[in-house]
Amino acid sequence: MNNVNHKAGSTLWDHSRVRIIALCFIVQNCGMGLVMGSFGPLVKFNEAHFEISRTMAAAGMSMITLSIGLLSPFAGIFLQKYPARFLLAGALCVTGLAYIGIASTHTYAIAMLLYLVAGVGVCFASVLGPVTIISRWFVSNRAKILSIVNLPLFLFLTPYVIGVVAPSVGRFNTLVGIGVVLMLLSPLALFITDRPPLDAEAAKTAANTRASTKQLMSNRDIFRDFRFWVISLAIGVIAGSGTAYVVHIVPYGLEIGMSLQKATLLLSLYSAAGIVGTLLFGWVADKIGAIPSLIITGLVQAGCWSLIAYNTGMALLAVAALIGMCILPLITLHGEALTRLYGADNVSRVMGYSYFIKIPFIFAFAPLMGYLYEINDGYRVPFLMTSFLILVAALMFLLVLRGNGAGRQTATLTARSNS
Repeated sequence: MNNVNHKAGSTLWDHSRVRIIALCFIVQNCGMGLVMGSFGPLVKFNEAHFEISRTMAAAGMSMITLSIGLLSPFAGIFLQKYPARFLLAGALCVTGLAYIGIASTHTYAIAMLLYLVAGVGVCFASVLGPVTIISRWFVSNRAKILSIVNLPLFLFLTPYVIGVVAPSVGRFNTLVGIGVVLMLLSPLALFITDRPPLDAEAAKTAANTRASTKQLMSNRDIFRDFRFWVISLAIGVIAGSGTAYVVHIVPYGLEIGMSLQKATLLLSLYSAAGIVGTLLFGWVADKIGAIPSLIITGLVQAGCWSLIAYNTGMALLAVAALIGMCILPLITLHGEALTRLYGADNVSRVMGYSYFIKIPFIFAFAPLMGYLYEINDGYRVPFLMTSFLILVAALMFLLVLRGNGAGRQTATLTARSNS
């Protein structure tokens, strides 16, 4: 259970820690980058292969998201009980096999089922696994390390690579290639060590601590804590707005007279700025805390959505970059906030439950924005509504800071986990 009393003389950048950071970075990018990043460029290929509508072809992403949401509570429990390296390696391997199956099948229903299976790798390797492992290995500068691990490099590069490769080699070879890469890289997860090693004195202290202190929270303790619900619901709103942005920003750009190239630039800048934002807010969270960082990102996003509603000029490019800079660090800030509140020994389970709660927001936000667009004959009302909801989310985070005794409870839980 102990995650602070490391070997004597260990430093932040010793060999073992650099290895853990590098391995978690690769594993996280494999799940999130290769799976999520490849989906969009392959939609038209799936559409032609199965002879289906664009809506039906896009449903695969919904299946992946559904899989992550349904599995996350159980994945959090598994990561708390069993070695993470086996779970992560197995999950990536399963996802790789699922992609080979998607390449091979000509039946739409089977493909949707396999996309559901593909979400296993994203859930374990990209959402919960890295947060769990890094929280056990690092106490100081943890948010900064999480930002490095969660850096969306593959998510940024994969769409371009698929866009170049797929027209030349075809849908089958592209999907098989993704599956093979996932399976080849999955054994790297086996080199991940769940916790840093302890010297003899630290091991004795850890044993005494485990015997005298109950470090694991019960489900009842988690669900009765208002901070858990406030954070989960507020994170859900922001995550849902990000999904809505990805779905609607290009159509909005075209509607206000942008060329397709400029409209897609609104999405490209969003992704590129997210790389900078992930590193920036990892550093900020270490300085001022994850919850204050979430408040800052929420306020900036609320302002940006209001600007989008009224601004049709080139300033939209800057606004798009700001939104990406603030929303793509969300996994890092979410994980760091829960680790600080509940400790490294509980974070996988709490994160799993919390991620499950935000899934309805991810599902509902984009369709709701589309509905509001239709009944209001334009995007101004849904964009302003999004701005208002994000502002409410930012104020909800403020409740966590101002909660009665929140600071004392946080200190107690952190001390228990790190003693």
